[in-house]
Amino acid sequence: MPWVRLDDRFPSHRKVALLSDRAFRLYVSALCWSSENLTEGKLTDRELTLVARVRDMKKTARELEDARLWDRVEDGWMIHDFLEYNPDRAKVKADREANAARQQAYRERKKAEQDAKRNADKIESNGVTNASRNASRNGGSNDTPSPSPSRPVPPTEEPPPPPPSTNTPGTAVAEPSGRGEVQPLIEAMAARGMNISWTFQATEWLELRDAVRRVGVPALVDHAARAWTAAKTTPYSARYFLTGWTGLQNAPTYTGPRAITGPPSATSDYLADMARIAAELRAAEDAAERNAQ
Repeated sequence: MPWVRLDDRFPSHRKVALLSDRAFRLYVSALCWSSENLTEGKLTDRELTLVARVRDMKKTARELEDARLWDRVEDGWMIHDFLEYNPDRAKVKADREANAARQQAYRERKKAEQDAKRNADKIESNGVTNASRNASRNGGSNDTPSPSPSRPVPPTEEPPPPPPSTNTPGTAVAEPSGRGEVQPLIEAMAARGMNISWTFQATEWLELRDAVRRVGVPALVDHAARAWTAAKTTPYSARYFLTGWTGLQNAPTYTGPRAITGPPSATSDYLADMARIAAELRAAEDAAERNAQ
């Protein structure tokens, strides 16, 4: 929808300030009507009654002509300098098409994200179902125990092992299944009642492992508990907490007051002088008291 552009000094302009109330209303209504209908400031004789409901329409139109706010043309009027302050028809249509295309692209992008999320949930659900079905078909002969209800279900698509950390080359990293250094976090989250899925890419597992090393499991669990409470819907994946976890830093350790180094300031010199003068005055008073005795 286009907009009419009016200068903030429009009412006080000498052409406008001298208009009658009817002429002022007709002029502003004509600006809006022309912008809405993309007439580029053109008003025909037949359309004049559609613009506004004022008495003595033709007399009021002549008043706008006399004020040189309207220019008389064949079969109507042109609003003076309309296109100097307002976009033309082609510009308005181009803006509308660009806005429609932008909104359509946004809707398609959101739909693709929702479809991808549904497909990922379906794949994960099918993986859990197939694993349970295979276990039943094998008669429970697998040596691997079934996960405890108090523990989160491990990811169905285990990410490849992450590379060694660039900060500490050659050090061990978390196992693909989330065990190793991240496993205590998984167990602590489950113990607090936050049963979620743990599906990460290799680099994300590495970031999570570094967060465990940096701030410790209790700090990560406390942060997740606060985010869990504040969430509008119950989180279903550990990805919900990853950004907050990786942003946590160790609290600075208080090492006590630091010694002041460098040359004394003018304030320090002044205070030292005042202390010396006070000491001299006290000594003089003590001497006077001893002499009086």
